[in-house]
Amino acid sequence: MPVLRAQIPRVDEPGADTMGRVTSTDEIRQHIPLRDLHDLARDVLVRVGMPPEHAAWTADGLVWADAHGLPAHGVSSKLVQCVQRIRAGGTTADPRLRVVHDRPAHQLLDVDGAWGQVAGTLAMLRAVDKATTQGMAAVSVRGATSAAAMGYFADLAADRGCIGLAVTNGPALIAAPGGHRRVVGNQGHALAAPGEGGERILYDTATTTMSTGQMDGYHERGELLPDGVLRDSDGEPTNDPSLWTTGLLEPIGGHRGFGLSLALEVLTGVLAGGERFGADVGLPTRVDQPQGVSLFMLAVEPTSGEDLAGRVQHLLDVVAASGEGARAPGVRAVHQAREALELGVAYSPAQIARLVALAHSCGASASLGA
Repeated sequence: MPVLRAQIPRVDEPGADTMGRVTSTDEIRQHIPLRDLHDLARDVLVRVGMPPEHAAWTADGLVWADAHGLPAHGVSSKLVQCVQRIRAGGTTADPRLRVVHDRPAHQLLDVDGAWGQVAGTLAMLRAVDKATTQGMAAVSVRGATSAAAMGYFADLAADRGCIGLAVTNGPALIAAPGGHRRVVGNQGHALAAPGEGGERILYDTATTTMSTGQMDGYHERGELLPDGVLRDSDGEPTNDPSLWTTGLLEPIGGHRGFGLSLALEVLTGVLAGGERFGADVGLPTRVDQPQGVSLFMLAVEPTSGEDLAGRVQHLLDVVAASGEGARAPGVRAVHQAREALELGVAYSPAQIARLVALAHSCGASASLGA
């Protein structure tokens, strides 16, 4: 979203030099400026070995998630996990990024265990760069770790006047219809298209009825899950959110959600040709082990003279006019990000304390709204 990225260090074009977890609503929250969150994240990551450019890319993506109402993919959650994985050896702080093959409209990258924000940002920027000459281009990635919010990468393309599609595979969480064993992930995916004045269609979702980050939120609040989102390891319905790590997440639309998950695995793990795909992708919580995540980033540049923004805006306006409160996907998130730019992001005392402790453990400063 341009209004946000104009105010925080933004990723550079190719070739240039260059979900905190949900807590109790009873806690008194402090609004932290986006700049403070970005600076802390970038400083911490540099101090654990990330190149400054990669640290800035990662900080940008984590702050974007917080600002757009996706705290499970934001700074207080994913920064801690990233540092844990780097320290334990499961994520490579300064990876050797290798082009496996390069064609006019497709590139394949092996990213050597890079943090997902680094791999995804590089891939989408290269896809956009190729799309400027080819009209449409994709970049596949293998050997990454979890890349958090796919909407961020799709939004990178929309910022540059393109339609962006971002897809990731992930650790197996879903069973096949009639099956009782995890075989495929819930495959986060997002599409973004630019409207007028910074407006967006921004569809960012996964193939299960609830994300693992949301389930963690239920667990931390001591709440039970609603019916129909999780089965235990025996295949029985459960409302215990702590069981998602061994249980079976319910796909959206039953067999349709499973089919979509499998189709997205073809676009990611199968196409990228990595050592791990399907049921073999690792969990991010096993911090000393590589995950083998694969990504697929697609950018489509509109035909010369085509008013993409105007036509997208027409769709947004039609939806908004269809009934009181009607809105297209992403509209609320875009407006929330604008508000966050002015007011900051609300963090609980526990989230702030966790970040301050992390920063101090890395020898970094920790000025959060002070």
